[in-house]
Amino acid sequence: MRMPLVAFALLLIACSGETSRSGTTVSDSAGIRIVSNDYTRPGWSRAERWTLAANPTIQVGNVIGDPTQKLYRVAQSRRLQNGGVAVANTGLGDVRLYDASGYHIRTIDVGDPVTAGPLRVYELAADSLLVYQSDGSLSVFDTLGQRVATAALASPGNGLEPSPEPLGVFEDGTMLFRARHPRDSTASGVGRRKARLLRHGKDGELLGSLGDFDHDAVLFEDRGGYIFGPTGVAAASDSTVWYGSGDRYEFREIAPDGRTMRIVRLDSPGNKVLQADISSYRQAVTNKVRLTSRESTMETTLEASTFADTFPALDRIIVDDIGDLWVRNYKWFDLGSGKGWTVFDPEGRYLGEVSTPSTLEIHQIGANFVLGRMADGRGHEAVYIFTLDKPGPATPRVAGEEVPADR
Repeated sequence: MRMPLVAFALLLIACSGETSRSGTTVSDSAGIRIVSNDYTRPGWSRAERWTLAANPTIQVGNVIGDPTQKLYRVAQSRRLQNGGVAVANTGLGDVRLYDASGYHIRTIDVGDPVTAGPLRVYELAADSLLVYQSDGSLSVFDTLGQRVATAALASPGNGLEPSPEPLGVFEDGTMLFRARHPRDSTASGVGRRKARLLRHGKDGELLGSLGDFDHDAVLFEDRGGYIFGPTGVAAASDSTVWYGSGDRYEFREIAPDGRTMRIVRLDSPGNKVLQADISSYRQAVTNKVRLTSRESTMETTLEASTFADTFPALDRIIVDDIGDLWVRNYKWFDLGSGKGWTVFDPEGRYLGEVSTPSTLEIHQIGANFVLGRMADGRGHEAVYIFTLDKPGPATPRVAGEEVPADR
């Protein structure tokens, strides 16, 4: 668990249980640290807010006439220690390596794009890449693109659904996966399906479980859906996991043994699902299935569905390279205004908000960059690196200290 000096200073200030001028209160309950944040009092001043550059500094892919820049169904990308970029080019069954300027260095054939395409790529060290493939295998490649090790991912077992979802890699090279429990055919009404968080070694071995957690909210009867229901989210940190149920602005840090170490809360109120939202959703779905095989049954499905009373609070968590938490605020429709992210430091202190492009699928956030995939109107894909501008540090303030007027 990373603890920079700023966060450590905040921890010393907050252990008294008092609320700092930044709006963060820290207390303990049964050995669990509780970090409560006031949404109206972020840690950043107006001059300290982080912003994403309007234009990318590096583009990989979508270069007309250059086959080495052909990307198709990119599942993930990763910035390497040398400044280059590795791209899991799932649709073509390869991993493509580019230098720090975006020039192609090497294409690594991983497997058949239909059955064994690369889904995740991580740098284990400066001389090796760990690749997770759609056939459930893990492979290690050296810098020359040679496969030096391969193994099948061990079954999650215990009646869990096969093909667990990869969620990230820990500092020691082990991986975090999520395996869902099967749908309960005997249940009725609205409820939460459970999913188990698992840790696997790079040899595929199942090393342990962090426990079962709420996953997607569903309408158990096989006749419709539960619309606008929350889904649990999780992300790997150094050695711990951050998890949120999605139904409220609260998430927790979980130790490798499944013990909750820290709970972080933000008093951001949930948004009610209005009749206008329901009508808009019905219209959007109806338009989407028009002239398809689902058009004749969609009205019946919608009539059998249940809409949630409130929207989920969040729908994704990313731990950046220095340990800050980025929590994506839920939005079911997008009018081009961008995605809103709420940022917390490694100790759970609320820093502020960052907006990212609506079409940017973020794969990695570094100390001063954001890396992700976008596609143009014709479906041509590229991976971009945007500079993340951080004008100044979010310094902790002692209770009673003067706060700038623009805060």
